[in-house]
Amino acid sequence: MKKLLFTFLGLILCASSLFKIYIVSAEEEKAIKIGVTSVSNITYEAIKDHYEKLGYKTEAIMFDTNPVLLEALAAGEIDISLGQHKVFVENFSKTKGVEIEVVKPYGYYTGIGLYSEKYTTVEEIPNGATIAIMNDSMNMNVGLRMLEEAGFIKVSDNVESATIVDIEEYLKDVKIVDMEQQQTVSSLKDVDAATVFFTHMSNAGLIPDNYIIRDNVMINYPMGPIVKSEFATEDWAVDYAKCFKIEEVQSEIEEKLPGVFEFYEDDSQVKE
Repeated sequence: MKKLLFTFLGLILCASSLFKIYIVSAEEEKAIKIGVTSVSNITYEAIKDHYEKLGYKTEAIMFDTNPVLLEALAAGEIDISLGQHKVFVENFSKTKGVEIEVVKPYGYYTGIGLYSEKYTTVEEIPNGATIAIMNDSMNMNVGLRMLEEAGFIKVSDNVESATIVDIEEYLKDVKIVDMEQQQTVSSLKDVDAATVFFTHMSNAGLIPDNYIIRDNVMINYPMGPIVKSEFATEDWAVDYAKCFKIEEVQSEIEEKLPGVFEFYEDDSQVKE
């Protein structure tokens, strides 16, 4: 009887061990869901093989806009979001009351240019011109600072993040309109000039370097994998961020999106 009892207990322990092994294996096989847009999907494809060689599995999930992507991340529908810069992420987190952040080491940054299909210099843009800028707060601020530097407007000295209502004076007779950032590139056919992300110019088949002027602050708006803050130091998140440093990854992104991104050598390049 005792022999039968020990045999029975042994079978239970063996089955339990096998069950635990199965559970661990299932967890290891679980794909990391990475949310992308049509532009950031290029980064995903460049990194995919290098990251999966480290033992991870990934699944790309396509979204139309950056806010929807971050909402999905905050809701736990995806594990990583690609394509949004740090300041945009911080503003989203504050507005929505969620905790998400860009993982270090930082990957790259892009730029914002003032573009026109009619004019090639600031001086050529006439009185009565219409200029489009982005309507989200941080990118509106960048656009307004660019227009101030170009001599179109004077922004109040008392604001850190300027909006249209903070324009103290129009130094040139122009009309400034705001719109969704994805619409700025398509607006070029209707307005005299527009501030547009390099990424949107490239996605529209246009040349990012053909700007009239460009920003001087986007180096401080780093991009990389974005995760819930509780996971920002987890190996799977940091390993993904480190893939931006791989030479082959950088070359592939530059080949497919020429002139769009500049890669960081070190996080100290970012003023925080």
